[in-house]
Amino acid sequence: MAQYVVSALNAQQSPRGVILDRIVGPGWADTPANLLEHLVRNRHEFVLADTNLRLAARRQGENAWMLIIVDPKGGEVAPESLPHWRIEQLRPTPRPRLNWWQRLLDPDAA
Repeated sequence: MAQYVVSALNAQQSPRGVILDRIVGPGWADTPANLLEHLVRNRHEFVLADTNLRLAARRQGENAWMLIIVDPKGGEVAPESLPHWRIEQLRPTPRPRLNWWQRLLDPDAA
C-alpha cells in the first residue's frame, strides 16, 4: 500500500456552507471523491503532514462513504481544527474593459 502525505485540505465557501474542494500534498493534488475511492479500496494511505493523523473512509449507509480524519485511536477529528485546513475565498472574476462605443451604449455598465 502506497503512503502519501497531505499538506493542505482546501475548501471553498458555497451557499450550503464550506465544501472540501481539493486535497493537496507535495507534488500532487486530487479531489476528495478520488481519494475516497482509493481509501475504500485500500489502495493508498493518506497521512497529514507533521501529525499522527490520517484520512479514512467511513461507511455511511449501504452504498455511501464519507471522508474523515482520524487520530491513532480511530477517533474522528474535525478538519477545521487543523492547520492544514484552508478556506479559499471565491474571487470575483474581473469584468472585461468596455470599448468606448460600449460605454456610449450603456453608460451604467462602466
